[in-house]
Amino acid sequence: MKNSKILIILVLGLISQLSHGCEPPDCDRLDCGTCGNACCSLEFLLQPDPYTLNIMISSLLQNGGPDAHYSFITSTDLRQYNISCNFILQGVHTTLVKKYQDTLNFAIFPETSQKFFQSRMTAFSISQIGGAYCDEGQNYKNLIYLIKSLNIEFIENHVAGCQPRPRI
Repeated sequence: MKNSKILIILVLGLISQLSHGCEPPDCDRLDCGTCGNACCSLEFLLQPDPYTLNIMISSLLQNGGPDAHYSFITSTDLRQYNISCNFILQGVHTTLVKKYQDTLNFAIFPETSQKFFQSRMTAFSISQIGGAYCDEGQNYKNLIYLIKSLNIEFIENHVAGCQPRPRI
């Protein structure tokens, strides 16, 4: 009887852990309904030129990303249209328990105001399920985890949703 109670407690603990959408680290920037649903929008300054950055992110998504739960949807070269954005990409991230999916959108621009950084990229993640009002920080993690896995220097700026916690 005692062993059964211990087993039940362990199973409930495991279920509790698996039911969370975001697995730490980088789950500290939650959003509740900024985009009607939970979302996160960030801007990054990155070292590689736009073409190279597009290849790097596309390849990373095509290979499943750092946790093997990312997927690649599309990449479009916009340079022929003579507009400010060079490339747009789209992907999806599925949470660890393969329950929740989030859409990822990226726009890559040439960066001319910095010597060290050659690209500026807007990155956006939004929860796909209707009614995903709060995301436990998953949309932020989707973006920052992917960028960190590139192993390049970057500067991150908050745009919308996933508000940084105030420093005390």
